[in-house]
Amino acid sequence: MAEMRFVQLDEKNEERMNAIRKFTLMDDTFMTQVFSGDKESTQELLRIILKRKDLTVARSATQLTIGNLFGRSVRLDIYATDDSGKQYDIEVQQEDKGAAPERARLNSAMFDSRLTTSGEKYSDLPETYIIFITANDVLGDGLPVYNIERTIQETGKLFHDRAHIVYVNGAYRGTDEIGALMQDFRCDDYRDIRNPKIRARVKYFKEETEGVAAMCKTMQVIVDREREDAEVAKGKRIALNLWKNGEHDLDKIAQTTELSLEQVREAITEPCSA
Repeated sequence: MAEMRFVQLDEKNEERMNAIRKFTLMDDTFMTQVFSGDKESTQELLRIILKRKDLTVARSATQLTIGNLFGRSVRLDIYATDDSGKQYDIEVQQEDKGAAPERARLNSAMFDSRLTTSGEKYSDLPETYIIFITANDVLGDGLPVYNIERTIQETGKLFHDRAHIVYVNGAYRGTDEIGALMQDFRCDDYRDIRNPKIRARVKYFKEETEGVAAMCKTMQVIVDREREDAEVAKGKRIALNLWKNGEHDLDKIAQTTELSLEQVREAITEPCSA
């Protein structure tokens, strides 16, 4: 029995190693690991995308979840702040539907809700950037980067709400820095990556013992999370059916489905996500 267990573990480890070898930075699982907590590589990414060589990242984190009492929660791929207080959400999207304008709107709104506290002046809200790195040119005009700002339609002037949305065209292959960066994002072999800072991070998680171990651990966490998410989704479907059938006691629904009250509220207020 013990020998069988070791064989199964070896097979599972080999599967993970094969997956790690094939990963590129366009895979959000790998991308978040590479940039997780690494201010220098996150800074390099933002400097190239925003064309701001003076930008200095003060904090970088990944998989930050922003909860919503009455609706959909948002999990950020990369969350960063710079030394001037600006806040950044960087997302990688393989599928076009995951980068819909409404998704950017939701992330921006949730970002602001997290940053707002009771009694705070509106003028104290920090400047924010929602950045989508998309596998395809989802906006369709062939540009390397799309900078989206609210404007006053009658005058064409900027609204200056300091909430910015940026789409980066992952299919772009120009000879400039963005073109080189997007090419790097497609490399599964770290030796083909041209940016030295990003290449070093990718090599760490693909070749070095500690980095590979961390990557394997992250993959297991994701598998566990996906299993948990599936169980929650099933519970939400049951909760919604109970609600539709006349059971409006949220505590009873939560007890029956083993969901939290917040999850029950999500199920009955946003049925399409359940």
